[in-house]
Amino acid sequence: MKTFKLFSTLLLGLFFLPVLAQKKVTISGHFKDANNGEVLQGAAIAVKSTNIKTSTNSYGFYSLTLAPGSYVINYSYVGYIAQEKTIRISKDTVINILLKPASQEMREVVVTSNAARKNDNVRKPITTTALSVNTIRQLPPLLGEADVIKSFQLMPGVSTVGEGASGFNVRGGGVDQNLILLDEAPLYFTSHLFNLFSVTNPDAMRDAVLYKSDMPARFGGRLSSVLDTRMKDGNNQRWSGTGGLGLIASRLTLEGPIQKGKSSVIISGRRSYTDLLTKQSSDPEIKDNSIYFYDLSAKANFTITNKDRLFISSYFGKDNINVAKRFGMEWGNGTGTLRWNHVFSPRLFSNTSVIYSDYKYQLGVLNDPANSFTWKAGIIDYSLKNGFTWYPNSKNTLYFGGEAALHDFSPGKAFPTDERSIFNTVEMQAERATDYNIYADHEVQLNDVLSFEYGLRYSLFQTIARGKTTVFDFTGEAGQKKEAINPREFSDGDVIKSYGNLQPRASIKVKVGEDASVKASYSRTAQNLHLISNTVASSPLDIWKPSSYNVKPELSNNFSTGYFRNFNNNKYEFSTEVYYRTMSNQLDFINNAQTLLNDTLPASMVFGDGRAYGAEFFVKKNEGRLNGWISYTLSKVEKKNELQAGYYPARFDKRHVVSMVGIYQLKPRISLSATYNFSSGTPTTMADRRFEFDGIPVQYNSTDLRNNYRIKAYHRLDLSATFKKRVIPGKKYTSEWVVSLYNATNRRNPFSVYVRQKEDSPANLEPVQFSVFGTLIPSATWNFKF
Repeated sequence: MKTFKLFSTLLLGLFFLPVLAQKKVTISGHFKDANNGEVLQGAAIAVKSTNIKTSTNSYGFYSLTLAPGSYVINYSYVGYIAQEKTIRISKDTVINILLKPASQEMREVVVTSNAARKNDNVRKPITTTALSVNTIRQLPPLLGEADVIKSFQLMPGVSTVGEGASGFNVRGGGVDQNLILLDEAPLYFTSHLFNLFSVTNPDAMRDAVLYKSDMPARFGGRLSSVLDTRMKDGNNQRWSGTGGLGLIASRLTLEGPIQKGKSSVIISGRRSYTDLLTKQSSDPEIKDNSIYFYDLSAKANFTITNKDRLFISSYFGKDNINVAKRFGMEWGNGTGTLRWNHVFSPRLFSNTSVIYSDYKYQLGVLNDPANSFTWKAGIIDYSLKNGFTWYPNSKNTLYFGGEAALHDFSPGKAFPTDERSIFNTVEMQAERATDYNIYADHEVQLNDVLSFEYGLRYSLFQTIARGKTTVFDFTGEAGQKKEAINPREFSDGDVIKSYGNLQPRASIKVKVGEDASVKASYSRTAQNLHLISNTVASSPLDIWKPSSYNVKPELSNNFSTGYFRNFNNNKYEFSTEVYYRTMSNQLDFINNAQTLLNDTLPASMVFGDGRAYGAEFFVKKNEGRLNGWISYTLSKVEKKNELQAGYYPARFDKRHVVSMVGIYQLKPRISLSATYNFSSGTPTTMADRRFEFDGIPVQYNSTDLRNNYRIKAYHRLDLSATFKKRVIPGKKYTSEWVVSLYNATNRRNPFSVYVRQKEDSPANLEPVQFSVFGTLIPSATWNFKF
């Protein structure tokens, strides 16, 4: 506690030291799209003939403090017509900016994967990866659906364990080590139809930003990254709609003003209809199968006063699988966010959020009375956040605030669904945890050459007894299931265990020449929510568990440094980064561990360390008829625990990952795109010996070495073409056809490899390669806008 007080005092002193200066005045306001009223995040404000500049925050708000006088100020945002204003200020002044989009023809030709934050890769001390919705739409889709999360897997440092696997891996982290936010609400499973689609509907998205490892102190709760996605606010000028009809799913989005210029609403929905197609089959084995998903998102915002704005957003999505009416499985996310923006003064902005997130999943046997059962599990979050942004002067920006969350865990309940069932009701002990966080960040633009950002986050995580709870110590041999000893009883509401963690963050940028910079960063992150999975890839039925009496928080120390350069007036970008990460309290399991309905799960857990290091290279062309990027990641991910001596490769370790993206504007109404992916094969565990028992071969791993074999390398080429309808002057309606080929080379990429007995010769074994998508997949989608 003394260390925390000393650190806090030092941090606050550093924050306030630069603020002591002469009296100045402030111009502030919001940036919005003149056509629909959407706020513009990351828009640039620059004072001409000076080095003074700033940008809008996530809510389109900006603040710029200057000495009284006359100035020429440039307001700009990529894809919009810039404005230049000459102003004379002698007191605090509000200037709201409405920017008009550039012509449709220009926006079709000028495409950028970082459209809202052009030149941020050189200018900002924190390195972020942003993708505009426009770019995501132009990438070749799987089954006709643009995908936000899959698009980020084309960026350096981001990969996936294999085709069809849910989630993604960032710089050597597991899929559960990424915090995915939708309007500030956490999402615990992000895939529809086993990763065919992401849960985020691009028609409802405004933008998405990925922070890799060197995240600011205002973000926390995960070790590796934060993917911050924001929904559109809705058109407050006129009613409009977008949608699409595909081979697998269709979608529709409607948005418009509640009170023109003051409030608006947007509603967006999607549904697949594979279940409707299977019902038309004459084959009973196909007709009785059903698999589908749907999601619905909605958002409303209200400008109450010039200083107050209210946002209400929600999301609900569900997947349902029914196999011949014998087996059923479903899962779904539900979120709700209530946000209040308030401008206390031209220099102080605040956002207060109340957040709800609910993830439920279940499976069951349906038509066999003797064996019928249903298993249910889930996690519910209730959160309150209050964050402030303070602009004391043109060289300093401060972020500070606090968060509190209550987590309710239902690890699993199985019960019979027929009185003739042989199963009894089995229910795991429910768990509850509270999570308190305070943070402070300070951005400093010391001069045109040097800028830096530093901050501190403190988290206090407490596991709370939910009902009468018994906890144990566990003892036993390494690698074996341990014995429960020393039972301890807790009553409802008792604090079972508390964990406090200081998480300092710092990054620095040194400008080298006019269009280049060198950056370095350090961050310490802590994670108290853990995904319990004993499979190759995360599934929707994996359970979440809090840090507790037997499970410590995961910790990570992240170091990175890199060189960033832009060429030809930001037309081209280049960057290279190297990073090194150490991770502690990494959770794993003994061989053949049972993770579902196991009331002594810690007895099967093992804990250890991890490390990841690598180099990332990125080249991008932002403008012109042909644009796109090439990324290459060279990395190594290793783990160490009691299961074997020394480090061994993690399941998602990939030595080489290459992604190439090309977007070509063939004609004003025809564009072509292609992506190519190459990655080294991932490790897996294979048997190295065999013996025969009654003439039957039995394979086994004599050394118990994990991930001792590497699967073959992965290659995939995707192609797409977009054909737009001719725009008729004065008409609001437009449409386009998107035709794509997923896996255009028809390559059968392996997801896993295993050995089995030959059907015609059981005494012999044969290797089998399992592929999720082993063939070319064509698709066509008709998109429309009115």
